[in-house]
Amino acid sequence: MPLLEVDNLRTYFAVEGLNGGQTARAVDGVSFAIEEGQALALVGESACGKSVTALSLLRLIRRPGYHPGGAIRFEGQDLLTLDEPSLRRIRGNRISMIFQEPINALNPVFSIGNQLAEPLTLHQGLSSGEARRRGAELLAQLGIGAATNPGRSGFPLAASFSVGGFQQADR
Repeated sequence: MPLLEVDNLRTYFAVEGLNGGQTARAVDGVSFAIEEGQALALVGESACGKSVTALSLLRLIRRPGYHPGGAIRFEGQDLLTLDEPSLRRIRGNRISMIFQEPINALNPVFSIGNQLAEPLTLHQGLSSGEARRRGAELLAQLGIGAATNPGRSGFPLAASFSVGGFQQADR
């Protein structure tokens, strides 16, 4: 069984217009499967649906977007049919997304440590102190430490990162 299987995914957007409203078909019939340990690159020209496909995998498409058909199965569970609490337990914990622009992934006014600790407390059940220690370990693995313009927390502020630093932190 594939780790992730996308079958005939459709993501449409209702667009109000002069003709009483129309439908923009951003993703129309995309299918692929990824086995554990495999990688997949979504490649195409600008505005062809790559980002909408990726956002659809995590059900991050909001109104006026909707999914009129298809399936997104992760570890056998169809993510399009899960209720929000069940999806929250998977999203950010078992499956996540690194967005195109790493510089926009982190809030510049908060320390990197606080931003790393939040998902660790939410999804891994770590205490605040445990999450901060784990965040420090992760940063150390990337060669990013508190010596790099530390904020009050002892972690670097996101605003102190170069684009390369954001790309490292986003891994």
